[in-house]
Amino acid sequence: MARRASHTGRKRRVLPFVAGAFSLLALAVAASAFMLQPAVASHDVDSTTVGIGSLQRSVTEDATSAQPADDASIASETSSLTSASTRTITVKDPDPVIVITAYDQTNPNTVNAAMKLGTTDPLPTAPHILPDESDGWSLGSASAYSFADNDDGKGNFGTDVTASGVPLTDSGLTVAVPESQSYLIGHAVAVRYGETIVVATVTDTGGFAGYGRALDLAPGVWKLFGATDVHDWGVRDVYYKFL
Repeated sequence: MARRASHTGRKRRVLPFVAGAFSLLALAVAASAFMLQPAVASHDVDSTTVGIGSLQRSVTEDATSAQPADDASIASETSSLTSASTRTITVKDPDPVIVITAYDQTNPNTVNAAMKLGTTDPLPTAPHILPDESDGWSLGSASAYSFADNDDGKGNFGTDVTASGVPLTDSGLTVAVPESQSYLIGHAVAVRYGETIVVATVTDTGGFAGYGRALDLAPGVWKLFGATDVHDWGVRDVYYKFL
């Protein structure tokens, strides 16, 4: 009996210790649970501001900046776009040009002279003008000749012989000058009749100065001036300039 009583007393001493341990464990669990809970403010949060300190920005300001432009701004931008779309560009009118009907393309000297005088391909809007007659131009009589009435200087007609050696052709843009002006062979000469300008090459000479003629036109030239043959052309006054 004494031994049983001793065992029972030891048991009674252990029970308070176990109960205390369980109490401490319960407190630890409760504290952990409390620490894991998210912090809750003890007062209402001001939702009108975002950020901290100098980075704080008013939500109201953000909302205002996000608002679309007012009608006045839209109207101003629309007006600017309309003005840009209707803006016109002023283009300077082309300079007046001397239009050349044709030139002798077989002679480089004549080609260069023609391009300095005028153009055969003017802009559609370019005003056409005639050369200044006071700028080295002369007014004189011009006759016409062809293969049939051309002679070789020995009384033989129906020949293509010329003083320069360049054959006379039915379409060549060439002219003859008086024999006293043989130094002009190879030179370019601009001949104007009415509003038609032809730049030809001097390739021949003739004894027509005594008849008061300044030039004798080859077929290619007088055809461009509108004549059908040498008799149709006859002798007409033309403006001419050696280039």
